[in-house]
Amino acid sequence: MNLSTLFRSKKLRNALWMISEKLISLFGLIFITSFVAKYIGVALFGQLALAIALFQIIQVAAQMGSDNVIFKRITRNPRSGMKLIHATLLQRMIIYLVLSLPLLLWQYFHVDRQSLFFFIAVFVATLFSTLDIYVIYYNARLQSKYNAIVNSMGLLLGFALRSGVVWLHLTPEWLGLPVIATTLLPLLVRYCASRKLFTFRLSLRAMQRYRRYLLHAGISLVIASVSVAVYSRISQLVLAWLAGSKAVGLYSVASSLATSWTFVTGALITSAFTAIFQCKNEQEAARQAARLHRVILPVALFFALTFALSAYPLLSFLYGEQYLDAWPVLILLSVASVFSALGPIAYRYIIRLSGYRYLTIKSLLLMALSLPLTALLSWQWGFYGAAVSTIIAEVLGLTLFNYLFAQGAIRKIHYSALTLRKGK
Repeated sequence: MNLSTLFRSKKLRNALWMISEKLISLFGLIFITSFVAKYIGVALFGQLALAIALFQIIQVAAQMGSDNVIFKRITRNPRSGMKLIHATLLQRMIIYLVLSLPLLLWQYFHVDRQSLFFFIAVFVATLFSTLDIYVIYYNARLQSKYNAIVNSMGLLLGFALRSGVVWLHLTPEWLGLPVIATTLLPLLVRYCASRKLFTFRLSLRAMQRYRRYLLHAGISLVIASVSVAVYSRISQLVLAWLAGSKAVGLYSVASSLATSWTFVTGALITSAFTAIFQCKNEQEAARQAARLHRVILPVALFFALTFALSAYPLLSFLYGEQYLDAWPVLILLSVASVFSALGPIAYRYIIRLSGYRYLTIKSLLLMALSLPLTALLSWQWGFYGAAVSTIIAEVLGLTLFNYLFAQGAIRKIHYSALTLRKGK
């Protein structure tokens, strides 16, 4: 199936269901999260944002690049993909717990009681999210309707609990409960459903074989994925070190709003790549990737421009005066979000060509560039400098750092997309 029929097909309906799920997340971001941010203040909200950033990095490491490996396998062999999920469940949990322990111990001895509560809540919630790989199966099988319903249940429960905490004027520690509930409920529902969907037993030998496969296939991806996770959050980590939790809170609010719309492009890209992964002809796959760029770019520009133009009134309405200093950062990060939205196309295309080693090297180089650049610009201009460094990293990550792969395969796709050439 080519991209011209994609958006008149089951894949479009799949993408729309993914978007509907994220719309509920957006509702929570705009109304509930802003409500909570006002309630706990900029500094404490910065601590919460820092906890989320740190545990998301650990989550990426614990998943060992399995999201893309499993997605690719399920599109070709659903039963084998589900076996891979079940066989590596314990493996992911152990890695996550081992990596999280030093961070929890450091927090126990260095932060106040409220901040520690948030870190523990985010730790537990991210553990459940790490184990919930089942979401990949339904996305790969174009059954995102199920994911949308299940995730919406968790999100609505979390939103209700958060609203209750604020409405009842409970202490901020109670906000940890909705954080955990949001990821626990979807995991339980999908886990039980998968047991009914596939009734197979895996021998110890088979489980070891699947685990070795994931380690072999994912070892390069995990380095790349962790590097991406780190450099995409370097700004928050550096700001926490140089400027404190208040700067992290302001930057996090701006970053969340600037990227809040990317679920739309992400859903379209995920659905489109089920067809691109299945292409037998490499030239046809490249043409589909170029056409996908032509769909994503105008959508990204529209949303980015909308958020940039409404930055000041949006922050004033949602978060109040204490967050208004973030409006220039929101404009800058809206620019960065355009390049960020296009990035997954090249990333997945490189995976299609099995460029795992290249992704590792690229990500390590980007991280090596971003860390000193962010530190320098943040030291000079605070969170404005952090936003500028994010733009630079996203532009280079999308273009120059991709163009060296496979004799300029990504460069040719970008050229074809921008010049409307059909290619050979």
